[in-house]
Amino acid sequence: MDVTLPHLEDEMADKPTVGQAEVSYALLEYTATFEKPIIEAAAVPAVLVSAVLDALERWGYTYEGVELKTQTEKLTDYSIVFRRSKPATPPQNLVLSLDRLVLTAENPEWTEAADIAAEIAAALDAIRNAGRTDIQSQQVTIGMHIQVGAGARKDVTTPLLSPLAFELLDGDVKFPGIILIREKSTIVIDASVAFANALFVRISRQHAPELPPERLAEVLRNDEEQLFKILNLEIAL
Repeated sequence: MDVTLPHLEDEMADKPTVGQAEVSYALLEYTATFEKPIIEAAAVPAVLVSAVLDALERWGYTYEGVELKTQTEKLTDYSIVFRRSKPATPPQNLVLSLDRLVLTAENPEWTEAADIAAEIAAALDAIRNAGRTDIQSQQVTIGMHIQVGAGARKDVTTPLLSPLAFELLDGDVKFPGIILIREKSTIVIDASVAFANALFVRISRQHAPELPPERLAEVLRNDEEQLFKILNLEIAL
């Protein structure tokens, strides 16, 4: 006995098939801007270097990965670079300037989210104490090159634009992309020039200074999940 309802069959037929995709490369960037520049602490770089290395030793940061860029005529060019050396992959760097801390991580996995959040928290605590400053704002940015498994990449993004948008200019549409700017967040979806049949997506969001790093990770994960839902894609395992 067939108990399938006709209207359900129609809905299943109209529902587009979820496409398979692969993130070929990703770069995570976390930026904390300080309430005031840490000029006094930077006068003796060893104080900052020692404080940060002590805080990040468990994540593989050693003095071998430290680079001082302190001989400069402009204070805005002053920085101390900490490169994770054990393990060296996936690459992670912290750049400490007078007015901000920037952490970058290449191809981060969600299994590493708790570790990266704890790493950021430890670095901020060390800088607060050694630099005698506090955090004014935070920003998290993720850039991803997403290769589409089947079909053309422009078919993935075409539904994002209204038909009216395609009346602009003339000629064949090679790729319809978008830039969406909200009050404290931005998303860019463009054609990747680094990977074949791939999208380049950049999500950036500003956060309040008191929000803990683990909460920032949760927000980013929600943003990514919403992205793939809207694009009707899922990451191939």
